[in-house]
Amino acid sequence: MDHTTPVQEQVEPFTTLAIKLQGGKFDHADRMFSDISATWNGVLEDMSDVKELVPELFYLPEVLTNENSIDFGTTQLGGKLDTVKLPAWAENPVDFVHKHRMALESEYVSSHLHEWIDLIFGYKQRGKEAIAANNVFFYITYEGTVDIDKISDPVQQHATQDQIAYFGQTPSQLLTIPHLKKKPLSEVLHLQTIFRNPKAIKSYPIPSPEHCNLPASAILASSDTVVVVDLNAPAAHVAQHKWQPNTPDGQGTPFLFHHGKATSGSAGGIIRMLKGPAGTGEEWQYPQALAFPVSGIRSQAIVSITCDKEIITGGHADNSIRLISSDGAKTLETAYAHCGPVTCLGLSPNSDYLVTGSRDTTVLLWRIHRALASHSSVTSESSTGNGTGMRPSTGSSSSSHLLMEKNRRRRIEGPIQVLRGHHSEILSCCVNSGLRMVVSCSHSSDVLLHSIREGRLVRRLDGVVAHTVSLSSEGVVVVWNESKHILSTFTLNGVLIAKSELPFSSSICCMEISLDGWSALIGINSQENGKAFNSSWNLQSSKSGNEDFYSDSEETHDTNRINAPSPSICFLDLHTLEVFHVLKLREGQDITALALNKDNTNLLVSTWDKQLIVFTDPTLSLKVVDQMLKLGWEGDGLKHLIK
Repeated sequence: MDHTTPVQEQVEPFTTLAIKLQGGKFDHADRMFSDISATWNGVLEDMSDVKELVPELFYLPEVLTNENSIDFGTTQLGGKLDTVKLPAWAENPVDFVHKHRMALESEYVSSHLHEWIDLIFGYKQRGKEAIAANNVFFYITYEGTVDIDKISDPVQQHATQDQIAYFGQTPSQLLTIPHLKKKPLSEVLHLQTIFRNPKAIKSYPIPSPEHCNLPASAILASSDTVVVVDLNAPAAHVAQHKWQPNTPDGQGTPFLFHHGKATSGSAGGIIRMLKGPAGTGEEWQYPQALAFPVSGIRSQAIVSITCDKEIITGGHADNSIRLISSDGAKTLETAYAHCGPVTCLGLSPNSDYLVTGSRDTTVLLWRIHRALASHSSVTSESSTGNGTGMRPSTGSSSSSHLLMEKNRRRRIEGPIQVLRGHHSEILSCCVNSGLRMVVSCSHSSDVLLHSIREGRLVRRLDGVVAHTVSLSSEGVVVVWNESKHILSTFTLNGVLIAKSELPFSSSICCMEISLDGWSALIGINSQENGKAFNSSWNLQSSKSGNEDFYSDSEETHDTNRINAPSPSICFLDLHTLEVFHVLKLREGQDITALALNKDNTNLLVSTWDKQLIVFTDPTLSLKVVDQMLKLGWEGDGLKHLIK
């Protein structure tokens, strides 16, 4: 909507702009934006009714609700303005914004996007093409048509400035030739995620799984490496395997995989992609990190792997967090700040921030710096220097060594924020640097949302008990209540989006959210093994003294039911929490860890029976080879890949 009819005056800066536009008060109720359907019809039927969709209509449901109970007046028909009236196809403001965003991201809009660019920024903005396209506006809105400095009458000059400020301007013309049409989604290889066509996914167990360091507590699948941390965390064995996703090996497997060498030293340089080694009877014992673990802490909760393929662990008896190398399990850095053992930690998607929760009831925010090429010369535990939150080394060193340590930037910086508000042990925490938000939960207090920038408590999800929390790139907070077996989603402003209930015979063991933030994967195990994973939770929700885990308004929300077999992996729509696909595993293959590769085309699953399974669409690898051929790769070199 344009500024003459603010999209809704309940949200700043629209409130202030609307008041300024009308000389210190709101416009008459009949002229204000209050009904989406009526506004839509007005735009279609009245050529003078020109409006524009502001970004808030695609991400901020609160722009449609009167959160501050402002009195907007009464229409001539006696109707009192309050929350914006929604079209029949929208259940509520959250549902409207979600469906509106889906329409914007749809294939139809993408295929016509270039036509809109031509009208707004391109060759149809001005001249004969604009007239032919019926794309002509009042002359004062076009850039360069009015020189404010040349208007001598101060009243007219001020009026012109106000008209431009409040009624908008046509954007600068950027193109004078037609814009290219966007490629169809089916032709963009890196967007062919497992969520787009889940029915085409097939499973591929890795051969010689006894060489994979399983079962795993955490897995990282980069573009060339698979890092596996076993369930002994923090005193974990660490394996580094080489692989190449979406590249067929010529033997029927749509990826290349090479088992890492079991050695206590460095793995050395990049090796060529070859078939895995045949069984030699050799004892494959991967290097183990030096640690003194604390009992009663879930190993899956205290392990994260960075984009640099390094491992960060908590759960140490000295209350520390440690940065571990993946090619030898060496301790690169140790950081201290908590007054109790670290019970959970979480990395941001691009590994620039780390949050740690502890038995001391605090959540700490750390900044993680990327590895430097020269860092390998000072990577052992003995070279850990002094820094913020670090214990000083008791050993003596030469002055040159001390100077080198002083000048070397710490990989783990902080803590930069101390986030308070919980009253007992932190169970789960996560951070997203794009949203600038930290989400955490504990035994006896609500789910809390803190800001990264100020460390301020932004939102408390009152009455919401959680044992695991996660945060999508689209700002959806995912909450798992183990005691009631309810999975819920909330907006960052605490509005309940959806709820789903799982049978008490099964339990969620792990969760992965898609890169685009629209879907999620949940690993479901039988309750017996679920309890083994969640032993540190102890289901102490009764300590809060709150039997109703959701407010009255939330209890009225429809609850779906997830009836999936155990063990299995469920594909969920994050907006509705409805299951749109299920990957069933064999009995006894309870899940210990899930991992999506960066472009979400491959899913790696570790199971209790020490299997590593890759789920992927086999046709994607053929498309990749076809693309390589089109780009000029030698066909002879690819013959063994396309048998």
